Amino acid sequence: MNLLLRCLLALPFSAVAAAVAGAADARLDQIWPEHQARLHDAQRRVDRLNANPEIPVGDADAKAVVEELLAEPPRPLSAAELIGDWKVRSLQGARYGIFPYPWFKARIEQRDGRVFFQKLTGSQRRSGWLLPPGDGKGDWYFVGGATVNEDPQLPYSKAAGVSARDSDTVGLAWGIAEGRVLMLLDVSDESYEVYQLKP
Repeated sequence: MNLLLRCLLALPFSAVAAAVAGAADARLDQIWPEHQARLHDAQRRVDRLNANPEIPVGDADAKAVVEELLAEPPRPLSAAELIGDWKVRSLQGARYGIFPYPWFKARIEQRDGRVFFQKLTGSQRRSGWLLPPGDGKGDWYFVGGATVNEDPQLPYSKAAGVSARDSDTVGLAWGIAEGRVLMLLDVSDESYEVYQLKP
């Protein structure tokens, strides 16, 4: 038995769990604790919202699109696969409806060795950093700001060194088939937003 394993076995279980979680979630240091909940059990909470019987029958097609997208097998994404110009559409879900939007323009680029996402057109926009998984597998984290029309982009508040603000937005991003990307954003027990990206 190696020394590291013996040391871990000697620790209380809670300490081991905390050490493992800390190593796995180093990116969470860049996200306010009150926003971290938006990253946990995100797909399960979307499923629960979509199961609300009060969602109008007329929203069935949009609901089906969300369910089909989230059911696709995830695949890991490299930074190189993300870089480029994209088409993006939003599907916004809440307890009483699911609202699809048309396709708009987005871009993902490298800035100072990091990966930056921006929705370029449409009245509702997001921009911010995509944080890669440490092991190259799993979801990327998104941290950024939401703006309207041609207003200047806003950084995520913690990155800007200011208090949390209403414009803050966080989420998850992962690959699906045919070179496409999904982003699941600002999931709560009341609402969510999906970005579907295609070349």
